[in-house]
Amino acid sequence: MKIEEQMIKSRFNSRIILTLLIVLSISFVLSLFIMQLAAGILFVLWLFEKHEQRKKAFDIILKFILVFGLVRLITIFLSEFPQNSYESIYKEGLFYTSAVAIPFYLKTLDKKSILNLMLVFIIGAAVMSLVGSIRYFLNQVERAQAFTSSYAVFSSYLLAAFSIALFYPKKIKSVSKLLFWSSIYIIILIGIVTSLGRANIAIALLILAVVIIVKQIPLMQIIILGIFFLIGTLIYIYNPPASMEQRVENITQLSDRDIIWQGAKEISLEHPLLGYGPRTFHQVFPFKEKFADKGIGGWHNDFLQIYFESGIVGLISFIVLLLAIIKSAFDQLRNKKTDEEFKFLSASVLSSVIALVLSGVFAGFITSVVLSIVFVFLISFLSRIDFEISLDQNTSN
Repeated sequence: MKIEEQMIKSRFNSRIILTLLIVLSISFVLSLFIMQLAAGILFVLWLFEKHEQRKKAFDIILKFILVFGLVRLITIFLSEFPQNSYESIYKEGLFYTSAVAIPFYLKTLDKKSILNLMLVFIIGAAVMSLVGSIRYFLNQVERAQAFTSSYAVFSSYLLAAFSIALFYPKKIKSVSKLLFWSSIYIIILIGIVTSLGRANIAIALLILAVVIIVKQIPLMQIIILGIFFLIGTLIYIYNPPASMEQRVENITQLSDRDIIWQGAKEISLEHPLLGYGPRTFHQVFPFKEKFADKGIGGWHNDFLQIYFESGIVGLISFIVLLLAIIKSAFDQLRNKKTDEEFKFLSASVLSSVIALVLSGVFAGFITSVVLSIVFVFLISFLSRIDFEISLDQNTSN
């Protein structure tokens, strides 16, 4: 039996599904309402799919996501401050509904649609980066951001998109494509820089350096990027924006993170098994009066946040989920049966997940309404590739 005949079959027209996925892919920092609407519709459609098709799409990554979700749910009901933790049921619910619907529908699409969908995500991120950067240079905002997201979410979203763009499968055989991809890299990088997130800027430059070392970028593109960096440096030297200059002058400032770490040490052994419950930072943090920024409302670190909210059980389930995703990507890269373009797609998702995890040490993504859906959207491509590999192996046998 051919692979095409074994693919997941949806009750709904593939054009409708692809349109919803495209809308989702460009809405992350454009409109929270549109993102929630597209993700919600996909989940409702999924509920009407045939049981045997939904079961067929169930995979190891989804299993670990659901285990993590179960732990989070348990810690909500056992929370020391239940009224605060109950908010997580609806604020994090979209993450789990998207985790079952998006991978399912990616498994109904052909290779061309999959690659085009990721390309739309990259172009959408470039457009949003351009919008955020223009707002920054026009002094409409202190740090680059889009319309419905904070600068921190905006920065991490662009970081994930930048990682995807660098490894995305592309054949640069013309000057127009060379300029197109060089422009994409530069525009997204400008957005990351003008969002003024020092950790994300460093992570982006680190990933760029890795890509150059492994020769994923043609020499001409490296020259173009070098010229861009030179021009950007000269502009900054002669006319630095005040907010950017302040960040550079205070580059070693920890933004109250040293106080967060002190507080974490103080209460680290009080509720080690299941934590205090989700969204309880304000209730449990011991040194709030020391913050220079009184608006701090979280641990600014995914691993600390999961530990103090869901304990060591939650932290282990989160780490195991990340390891399962990374292992899946590496297996795809090593597997000789993986389509060549899909290997590049696996590498792009792997780099974006690593970027988000590194970013999560300084901010956080897994409990963010927007970034958690970006995360699900990206890892769903790994599920789609795994599914095709398994079908290919079954066909060979």
